[in-house]
Amino acid sequence: MKMLRSGAEILLMLLCVATFSSCAERRMDAPSGDTRHFEKKFTVAPGGSLVLKTDVGSVSVKGGSGSEVSVVVDLRGRERDVNRFEISADQHGNDVEVRGEFKEKMSSWFHGFNNFDARFVVLVPHEYSVELRTSGGNVEVIALKGRVRGGTSGGDVTAQEVEGEVTMETSGGSIHAEKVTGPVKMKTSGGDVRAVSMTGDVDLRTSGGNVWVEGVDGKVEAHTSGGNVHVKVNGANKGIHAETSGGNIELTIAKDAGAELDLSTSGGGVTCDMPVTVSGRIKEDRIHGTLNGGGPSIYAHTSGGDVRVRPL
Repeated sequence: MKMLRSGAEILLMLLCVATFSSCAERRMDAPSGDTRHFEKKFTVAPGGSLVLKTDVGSVSVKGGSGSEVSVVVDLRGRERDVNRFEISADQHGNDVEVRGEFKEKMSSWFHGFNNFDARFVVLVPHEYSVELRTSGGNVEVIALKGRVRGGTSGGDVTAQEVEGEVTMETSGGSIHAEKVTGPVKMKTSGGDVRAVSMTGDVDLRTSGGNVWVEGVDGKVEAHTSGGNVHVKVNGANKGIHAETSGGNIELTIAKDAGAELDLSTSGGGVTCDMPVTVSGRIKEDRIHGTLNGGGPSIYAHTSGGDVRVRPL
């Protein structure tokens, strides 16, 4: 009987420990649940601009058919962090400026960063320019006609259905661009880059991922220090420059595209599935010649993979 009681006591102790551990884990993984909602609206005319800068948080900006800027911010975290995060939104003519910042920016700010969530959702007129900056969160811009500039120190960057110059960067996330008309320059220090259905010149760079460009009508710059490069060009060749230090390069162009080819690898083979006029000696790791009578340069080099050019 004494052994049965001891077993029951041990079982009860184990259940208590498990319950305590589970509760502690939930407290560590999720913010405490204190919330705050901010909302403000402005009447503006198309052609203005939005400037949004925040110490932390994800940012989503979408264009619409109206003449209004609607700013919505939702905060969630520990009570002290929610209370010391200040939000301001002000209008200057047709322009709107939004800011989010902690009152105190000492060492406690970094501790609060891991348990704090801020989400900025802004609706603007379709014809509107934006400049967006956050130190920790994703940045997304959708359905705009205007100049787009943005950056984040720790999140993904997205631009979709944009007509205008796009310049965006992230220090630790992926890049996605789709249906963008206008020159595009996007850079990440640690993620993949994907661009689909692009019209205009594109300059895409990553220090640690793959670069995938499909359906582009324009000049292409594609660089990575640690991944593969895939480029598929629609229409005439307007120039391609592709480089990687640790992957393969595959370029797909029109059958009748004219180009001056400069293809090489330091650790693989080079192939062109189209007739090339070559001057000099043909080498397995290099092709230097003319395609369809010549045209803009197609340069591709890898230090650790294969290079291939194929017809569309």
